[in-house]
Amino acid sequence: MSTSVPTQPAKPAIPEGNRWFYLILAVLLMCMISGVQYAWTLFARPLTENLAVSLAAVQTAFTLSQVIQAASQPGGGFFVDKFGPKWTLMVGGLMVLIGWSSMGQAESIPVLYGLYILAGAGVGIIYGIAINTANRWFPDKRGLASGFTAAGYGLGVLPFLPLISSMLKTDGVGPAFMYTGIVMGIVIILIAFIIKFPGQQKGGVKKAIVATERDFNSGEMLRTPQFWVLWTAFFSVNFGFLFLVANSAPFGRTLGIAAGTMAIAITIQNLFNGGCRPFWGFLSDKIGRYKAMSIMFGVNAIAMFSFAHVSSMGTAFFIVMLGIAFFTSGGSYALFPSTNSDVFGTAYSARNYGFFWAAKATASIFGGGLGAAVATQFGWSTAFAISGATATLSFILATFVMPRMGPPKKRGMKTLETKPAVAPAN
Repeated sequence: MSTSVPTQPAKPAIPEGNRWFYLILAVLLMCMISGVQYAWTLFARPLTENLAVSLAAVQTAFTLSQVIQAASQPGGGFFVDKFGPKWTLMVGGLMVLIGWSSMGQAESIPVLYGLYILAGAGVGIIYGIAINTANRWFPDKRGLASGFTAAGYGLGVLPFLPLISSMLKTDGVGPAFMYTGIVMGIVIILIAFIIKFPGQQKGGVKKAIVATERDFNSGEMLRTPQFWVLWTAFFSVNFGFLFLVANSAPFGRTLGIAAGTMAIAITIQNLFNGGCRPFWGFLSDKIGRYKAMSIMFGVNAIAMFSFAHVSSMGTAFFIVMLGIAFFTSGGSYALFPSTNSDVFGTAYSARNYGFFWAAKATASIFGGGLGAAVATQFGWSTAFAISGATATLSFILATFVMPRMGPPKKRGMKTLETKPAVAPAN
């Protein structure tokens, strides 16, 4: 079998325009939706008290939000690919504004679920627009551009964390949700008026898609084995990652870690989560997507298995392992968008990446309510052992399977012959 890497034309044309400006807008969009996922762990315990329900019941809201993020991306991507980002982004911004800012007013679990689903759907739409803005403006540096954009999603919550922590203590859940939701929604809607893809007026209607033989539409992509192997790897590394995202604070409390120390730990995990993404994207541009994935997933598996021993190793060990785990799983959000464009082209990349995102949504089923239930019923060590096993699977796929599959081919066509997008292994 071939040992080639994801492919694209050797010298892609650089779009005309100030592409760094649009990359900054993409990063800012990610910053505005970051808190919908990464600030959730601060709200989980207060919501159990406000609604008088179990942690598993509250964390199911997280699961549902993650699932709808994936469900909204292909549909949102269809309109983005066809008409451009402006109006689709406005709709997504309104969904985040209304959903997130209203969650603190929920008086029952079904209402909480409905509002978090609304906010999650908006996040899925906005995430797809941001990541595709980066990929389309930087065809020559997809890994780096995707990394910076994905870093906005990992790091963007940091300015909100002190505000949320303070408001939760002094004002309660309602104001913490409301004020952060209003800020996020308004900024997103304002960006909608100026963002654009190459070949558009600002926020305007996109030119008709001109697909090449390298561009796979969603149906063609779903019929390739390359997609399903990549999807499985993305799912496997997200399995434990999302479990940590939702449960790092509750797990820390079971270890007797003080609230102030836990807040520091969450800040560190988000710094490593977001800060790693440009690094892994840059590295993948240099050594290849699959080599970077192999290194990242292998270390992540070790980190996940190590959490079974943190109770005996102390708080410092917990914080270090938390940083390593996030550093080696957050990078997947830089590598998979660029791999999607490398392997399946850019003409339909917005909707195509929505199908990749379904891997994250599927993994979130464990990361949310099911993961909390497993930890409660069988212990945290069991939950982390499962997470380590899935991370090991992603390592095996990236190291031994994906590099040997070669580029995909459409039915009735020979395998596409193109030059490597990234440096091959030496």
